Amino acid sequence: MISCYVIGELYTVESLCIYISDYPLTQLKGYSVQRPESFDAVYSIRPDIVFVDVALLGGNGNWLERIKQFSSIVLVSEDTQKAFEAFEHAAFDYLVRPVTFSRFAKSINKFDHLTQLAQSVNIPKKQHVVDSFFIKADSKGLKEFLIKCDQLIYIQAMQNYVVLYMENDQRFSCHNSMKEMEDSLSASCFSRIHKSFIINDEKITSIEGNMVILNGDERNKLLIGNTYRKAFFEKKAQKMIRKKSEIQIFSYSRLASALITFGAVLFKIQALGEFSIQL
Repeated sequence: MISCYVIGELYTVESLCIYISDYPLTQLKGYSVQRPESFDAVYSIRPDIVFVDVALLGGNGNWLERIKQFSSIVLVSEDTQKAFEAFEHAAFDYLVRPVTFSRFAKSINKFDHLTQLAQSVNIPKKQHVVDSFFIKADSKGLKEFLIKCDQLIYIQAMQNYVVLYMENDQRFSCHNSMKEMEDSLSASCFSRIHKSFIINDEKITSIEGNMVILNGDERNKLLIGNTYRKAFFEKKAQKMIRKKSEIQIFSYSRLASALITFGAVLFKIQALGEFSIQL
């Protein structure tokens, strides 16, 4: 989901909030009908896109510069000649008010497409997913055991070896480092949550604060280290079922009034020709 925040005059906020809530790729995280005195409110949310009404850009624009450090900016104005400000503020896109739903969707789709391209460049090549692997379980390396990934609960680092905790209370140890184990296992199935622990994601029963419980056994209650916390919870968030946004900022009567007003403006614009500038 592409998280969005809207800063603008009331008629800008109303229309964009409706579009954001209704579009399947976007999620409304908040809005403001006045220029923020600081960027703290938006900073705490860190949305992917912040829609900003050009009418609120007068005066000190430092707040916008701070927001641009973590969000893409889309400027909104009824004046096509102010599109140059989008270049000046390094905005991602420029929307002419009243913004149509199709133009809004086009902007969102472009953002989604470019984001996916960026991720495809940065994401390393996917590892081949293995169902099993062999380890040498004695110091001489004469005896090898086949480890089936679907039976592996977690791996713990000891002094100069690692211990593999399996189902049915089986344990195997081998003289490998955690780095070697982490590089060999599929990142889509296993997660490093601590300098001493690699877990099988499919064995997670529950997460309680900074602790994860595996295989429904309190004995397998492991600490999530600070170094690995962010990556682990971002990975977990991809499997979270999200609740549909229920944000409503005005009544249906006000919506009808707004649509009538927009309809009158649209009629005038259609008579002159459609203005739409895409950066």
